[in-house]
Amino acid sequence: MSAMFGGRQIARAGVISLTGFVLAAILFIATNALFDGSVPGARIDLTEDRLFTLSEGTHQVLAEIDEPIELYFFYSERLGRELPFYASYSRRVRDLLAEVVAASGGKVILNESNPQPFSDEEDRAVALGVQGIPVDQGGELVYFGLAGVNSVDDVELVPFFQPERENLLEYDLAQMFHALSNPEPTVVGVMSSLPIMGDMRAHMQGSVSIPWGIAGQLRTFFDVINLPESIDDLPERIDVMMVIHPHTLSARVQYELEQFLFRGGRAMLFLDPRSESDSSIGPNDISTSANSLKTLFDKWGIEIPDGQLTGDRTMAWRVNAGTAQRVVPADYLVWLAVTGENMDQDDPISSQLPLLNIASAGYLKSAEDSPLTIDPLITSSQNSAPVSVEDVKGLNPDILGVLKKFKPDENSYVIAARVTGDVETAFPDGPPDRVIKKTEEELKEEPDQPQLMKSEGPINLMVVTDSDLLEDRFWIRKQSFFGRDVAQPIASNANFVINALSNLGGSDELIGLRSRGVSQRPFTLVNDLQKQAELRLRDTERELQDKLKELEDKIAQLEGVETQTDAATGEIKVELSLTAEQTDALETLRREMLSIRKQLRDVQRGLREDVENLETWLQFVNIGLVPLIVAAIAIILGTVQVARRRRSYRGG
Repeated sequence: MSAMFGGRQIARAGVISLTGFVLAAILFIATNALFDGSVPGARIDLTEDRLFTLSEGTHQVLAEIDEPIELYFFYSERLGRELPFYASYSRRVRDLLAEVVAASGGKVILNESNPQPFSDEEDRAVALGVQGIPVDQGGELVYFGLAGVNSVDDVELVPFFQPERENLLEYDLAQMFHALSNPEPTVVGVMSSLPIMGDMRAHMQGSVSIPWGIAGQLRTFFDVINLPESIDDLPERIDVMMVIHPHTLSARVQYELEQFLFRGGRAMLFLDPRSESDSSIGPNDISTSANSLKTLFDKWGIEIPDGQLTGDRTMAWRVNAGTAQRVVPADYLVWLAVTGENMDQDDPISSQLPLLNIASAGYLKSAEDSPLTIDPLITSSQNSAPVSVEDVKGLNPDILGVLKKFKPDENSYVIAARVTGDVETAFPDGPPDRVIKKTEEELKEEPDQPQLMKSEGPINLMVVTDSDLLEDRFWIRKQSFFGRDVAQPIASNANFVINALSNLGGSDELIGLRSRGVSQRPFTLVNDLQKQAELRLRDTERELQDKLKELEDKIAQLEGVETQTDAATGEIKVELSLTAEQTDALETLRREMLSIRKQLRDVQRGLREDVENLETWLQFVNIGLVPLIVAAIAIILGTVQVARRRRSYRGG
């Protein structure tokens, strides 16, 4: 009787538990439905980078808005019906816009519309510059864009929301608010031998001159002044100087830059021992700017060794060292993919940047008696060493040859750094002569500023030993979207530059946002596995290459080569008359070559198997392991609970 009663109690407890589980599920679904309908922005953000939460940088940008900003959000419902993916993405955009409006404290006003063909809403979208795309043969246009307007009718646009830029969505919006609320941005003077801002000479001759992608980024955030390399006076209103791979800088220009720094100005220098982006030289020439500021650098006790590049086996790009017909993957030691491990994580400029692509960079050294402090921002790994520029010059450098003789020295080289300290003038005998001397009247109207013999405080500049990181091919991929080129970042090169200039100019609000937005996040574990396997493979490759060279040399040395001319056709025929010993040697070499090729295939097969096994394991962890753990915990808890109830019933 007691056992029967206990069994009924256990059964009743099981029914109650099942009922509780069903009620909890119903409550969970109802709560989600309630919040989905009434509070669209409410959610818990559990992503690693807090991608669905407004960052501190966005809050700072919104806090600095002085006057209302009106947003006009245009979304055609037909686009979502035709392409459901856009319907889902539009909800993501709406959610973020709603969060921005709520966080702005009434400073941001949102207007939404579903522009119909030939309606006033469509006319407004077109007038503001929002892009329409056709969805049928009839030419009807649909819209999915945003325009922001401030109190003085300045307009900033997102012409069409690209789903590929979802990870940059908050950044794009914050950039819009920053541009609309900062009528007096930092003034940046750009001095460069490269056509970054467009080729002025080509423009004057009537040719098309397309600025680099970085130019658009600079003009978005700063007031940019494009300066020639020869100048007698720097404009007084410049806040930050950006000097990029100058061919030659006269003593006067170096003096002006020194005095600018002495008076509290800031500078960012891109000095490159080998520019791969300089199209003004021949393919076998070397374009260098390592010594362009030699007068200042000698005084400051710092140096970028000319003719030396940073080679790094750990960060090297994997490229094709063969031909289109015969692909030979190899590490190009002077093209570097720099990850967070080799960037200063305590500096706001580089602390959250996931990837920088750098090409043919040099390295920065300082003398023991230098008055300056070098704080590295970007460094090589300890699997690095200098590589001579001569070894990689030309259009087709010997990538395998450089790799073969490369010997890491276990040192870490400084590729980019902050440079600060108190210094004295490099021109103790007075200012260098002007290119164009002032008349007495001009000197009376605009007298020269007195020369400072030492800095009024620590000078503040950044030195980057590469200029190619600014070129489009190293940080963006361009895609055509209904006749409009869309630039998709594949690395954080532009973010690094804008972060640095913003920091030098005293504006850090968007640094954290830019650091969140990169479309490519490398699968580092798989990449490391591939590199390790390729290191094992490379020794076998070298052995094969040596054997092939030996085979070619022996064939070339074979005796018995005969040439005959066909009397009828005039064709020259080459025949080899080999001895038995030579034939046996040739067959032996061929068998060795086949054996080595088989070893290569085995290593490559092992590489693929290692990578595939790793990917399978990661898929299992991401997809299956967590549910299994949850289920196991539930079973254990349920078992323990039932066991406790049985003991309590027996005890009762």
